[in-house]
Amino acid sequence: MVPLLVNLTGFVALALNVMGLVRQSDRTLRQSTGWASAIWAANNLLIGAQSAAALSMLSVGRQASAEAVQGRGERLRLWCCTVFLIVTAVIGAVTWQGPITLFTTAGSMLATYAMFHLRGAWLRVAMIAVAALWMANALAFNSWWQMLANAANGGAAALGAWRARKAVLAG
Repeated sequence: MVPLLVNLTGFVALALNVMGLVRQSDRTLRQSTGWASAIWAANNLLIGAQSAAALSMLSVGRQASAEAVQGRGERLRLWCCTVFLIVTAVIGAVTWQGPITLFTTAGSMLATYAMFHLRGAWLRVAMIAVAALWMANALAFNSWWQMLANAANGGAAALGAWRARKAVLAG
């Protein structure tokens, strides 16, 4: 039953991530990656990656918060971003699973900054780096779904960045 759940959660989370990254809407990106984060948390728990699971669950709240504060002023976004950065560092320390946790924590911190402060092509470029950092977790836990997801996420983010840049140049 566990291998079936690992495959199911991996497939669904991958689909949600790619869907959000290739679309031009930053709002769609934040929403679909928020849902994907919840499913990645389950996937990480199933493969024994507790630190990654905790960071994935935090990212659900981060995505919702980043969406809620869009257009509400720089000071509020900065405050919310700072809180999430601190909580991310604490979760990384508390759930430490060795050096691999540095990569997932750094990826989560970069994603936090990106979700609160970046838009369009730059948001998607940051997500390429996030995918690269999270690839370390996929390799460490021999999770082919996460390897595929991080490769696809990086590619989808690159496509999304290209499309966002092209839309800005055309508009």
